[in-house]
Amino acid sequence: MKLFQQCWIALLEFFNAISLSPSLGPPQEQQVWDADSHTVAPHAGSDGPIFAPPSHPQDPGETLKCDYSRMGKEWQPCSTPHSRACWLAGPGGQQFDISTDYETKVPTGITRKYTLVADEMNVNADGVLMPYGKVFNQQYPGPWIQACWGDTLEIKVTNKLKYNGTTIHWHGLRQYQTLEHDGVNAITQCPIAPGDSYTYRFRAMQYGTSWYHSHYSLQYGDGMAGPLTIHGPSSSDYDEPKDPILMTDWNHRSGFQDFQQELEGRFPLMDSILLNGQGSFAGGARNGYKYNMTVTRGKKYLLRLINTSVDTTFVFAIDHHNITVMSSDFVPIQPYTTDHVAIGIGQRYHVVVEASPKNAKGEADLSEAFWMRTIPATNCSNFRLGGIPDERQGILYYKKGSAEYPSTARASFSIACRDEPFNQLQPVLPWNIPKPTNPGNETLFEVGVDPYREGQGRPLPNDAFVRWAIAPKAMYLNFSDPTVLNLRNTKWNPDYAVIPRDYPEDSWIYMVIYGNRKSIPSSGRLTIPAAHPVLYLHSLPIHLHGHDFALLQQSTQSFDASLLNPKYDNPPRRDVVLLPADGFVAIAFKADNPGSWLLHCHIAWHASSGLAMQILERQEAAAQILTPQRLNVVREGCRKWKEWFSNEENLWEKNATIFQDDSGI
Repeated sequence: MKLFQQCWIALLEFFNAISLSPSLGPPQEQQVWDADSHTVAPHAGSDGPIFAPPSHPQDPGETLKCDYSRMGKEWQPCSTPHSRACWLAGPGGQQFDISTDYETKVPTGITRKYTLVADEMNVNADGVLMPYGKVFNQQYPGPWIQACWGDTLEIKVTNKLKYNGTTIHWHGLRQYQTLEHDGVNAITQCPIAPGDSYTYRFRAMQYGTSWYHSHYSLQYGDGMAGPLTIHGPSSSDYDEPKDPILMTDWNHRSGFQDFQQELEGRFPLMDSILLNGQGSFAGGARNGYKYNMTVTRGKKYLLRLINTSVDTTFVFAIDHHNITVMSSDFVPIQPYTTDHVAIGIGQRYHVVVEASPKNAKGEADLSEAFWMRTIPATNCSNFRLGGIPDERQGILYYKKGSAEYPSTARASFSIACRDEPFNQLQPVLPWNIPKPTNPGNETLFEVGVDPYREGQGRPLPNDAFVRWAIAPKAMYLNFSDPTVLNLRNTKWNPDYAVIPRDYPEDSWIYMVIYGNRKSIPSSGRLTIPAAHPVLYLHSLPIHLHGHDFALLQQSTQSFDASLLNPKYDNPPRRDVVLLPADGFVAIAFKADNPGSWLLHCHIAWHASSGLAMQILERQEAAAQILTPQRLNVVREGCRKWKEWFSNEENLWEKNATIFQDDSGI
C-alpha cells in the first residue's frame, strides 16, 4: 500500500509541476469517387471565389469546386504549386492558411449532400470471392466523399442490409457540438434499422484526409469503409494530387464468423493485403493486375495514405523514392523527409513523393516501374497460412500503359511496430499545454484482458469469455438505449464504461494509458504482454472521437510515475496514437466540446471485445446543447430500430437466446 501511495504522490507532483506477384493486365488507376452520389445545395451567392481545389485530381469528368461565393469578392484563392500553405486571401491582409487556428476560425463554404446506401455484395478483392461483403453504393472501397474547408456535409445513409443495423462514423472529424452525428450506435444514436435512413450533418472545420466506416460491430472489416477528404492548404508544395490510397488487411470470411475466436482467447487471422480494394492472394488477383498509378518524371505528387485495417499496422514505401511527410491525421506538421512511413490503424498521412527516383548509390534511376510496398509491421499483424502476404501490392509507373514487372528491391529500414518519430511530428500551429486540471488519481487507465469472473460474463452471466478493457469494466452496450438520450442520468450502468469529466470549458483533460506497469498494483487485469505471451506483442492504436489530442509522451517502458516526462511545448497531436505493447502514452485534450466521446482501440477485434470507454465531457453543457428538438430524430431512429428488432423474423437466427455478443461498437 505504501508503494502504491508513493506512486500516486509522484504522479500528482508530475501533473502539478508541469512471394512473386501475378502477371499484370492493363494498368488502371482506380477512381474511387462516384460523382453521382454528390450534389451541392443551392445558395445565394455574393461574387466570392469558386475554384477547383489543387488537391483534387483535375480529370475532365470531375466537377468538384470550392465555393466561397458568400464570403465576397474581396476573397480570392491563393494556393499555387510553389505556395500550397495559402488557401484564401482577403481584405486587409487576412488569410486562411496553414497557420490558421481551424478550431476557432473557418471559411464560409457551402452545403454538400451525399447519399450512401449500405448493402450486401460478393467482394472479389484479391482473386478469392468473399460472399459476405457489406459495402456502400455497391462498391469497395466506398465512394470518395469530398468537401472544401468550411463546407457543411449532409450525408444520407440508407440501410439495405438484411440482418444488420448500422451507423457510420466520420473518422477524426471533430463534430463540434454535433454529438448526434458522430455515428456510434448505442452512444450517439440507435443503429439505423434495415429499410431506414439517417442523415448526418456536420461542419468540416478541419482539412486533410480521413475515412468513414461503419461503427456497428465488425462491419467495416467486411467492406463498409471509404475515403473522405476535406480540401485545404498544405505545409509542403506539390504539383499534382493523386486519389487517396486505402491500405488494409483482408479476410475471406466475415468478421462476424471469426469473432468467437477472440472471445475464447484465440487470435483471429487475416488472409491478404489490399490497396484501394485490390490485392493478390496465393498468386491470384482480381482482374489479373495490381493497384498502380502513373507519374511524370520530375513532378511532385500529393499522396493521401490511410490505414483502414482490422488488425495490421503497415510500413509504407515506394522503392527508390523519398517521401516528404506533411500531416499526421488532420494536423499539418513541419515537413520532414524519409523513405518509409509507419501507419497504425486509423492513422492518415499526407505525403509528397518527388518523381525523381535514385538507386542505392544516389544515382538517377531511369527504370519505368517501382514497387509500392505495404509491409506488415513486426508483431502488429496476424495472417494465416503460416506467413505474411506479399508486401508488393502496388506499382508506380513512369510510362502510361506500361505492363513492366518491377525488379526493384526494398530499401534497408526498420519495420518495427511503432509510430512515426515523436520529435518529427511537429505541428505547424503550436499548442502550449497548461498544467492538468483533473487530479492524478483520475488519469491512469490500464489496458488489458479481464479474465472471466463467475456470474459476471457477457452477454450471459455464465459466458466464460475473456474481454479486452480499458475502463473499470469491459464495454457492453445496449443498442436500443444510447447514451445521448440519457444525458440527465446521475448514475451509469458500469457496462457502458462512462468516465465523467466535468471541468470548465477552458481546462484540459489528461490521461495516462498504459499496457504494462512496473510498480502499480494490478487490478487483476492481464496487461498486454501477459495477455498473449506468444502471439501478442501488439502495439494498440488508440483513437479518440470528438477531439485532436496532444501527445505529451509515448514510451516503450513499463509504466511508472517516475518515468513521466511530458512535452508541453507544441507536442505532437492527432486522433490515433499507438500504445506500445509494454509501454504507455500520456495525452491531453481541451474540455471544449461537450458530449460523450468514445475512446477505443482500433483493432476491430479488441473494440468489439470491449476495449473502449466513453469520456463524458461536461455532461450538463452537452444536455443543454442537445435539445429535445434535436434529439427527436434520434428518438425516431430508436423507435424504428426497436420495431425491427422486436420481430424475430428479421433476425439471422430465429429464436436466438443472444443477438449481440460484442461490445456494440
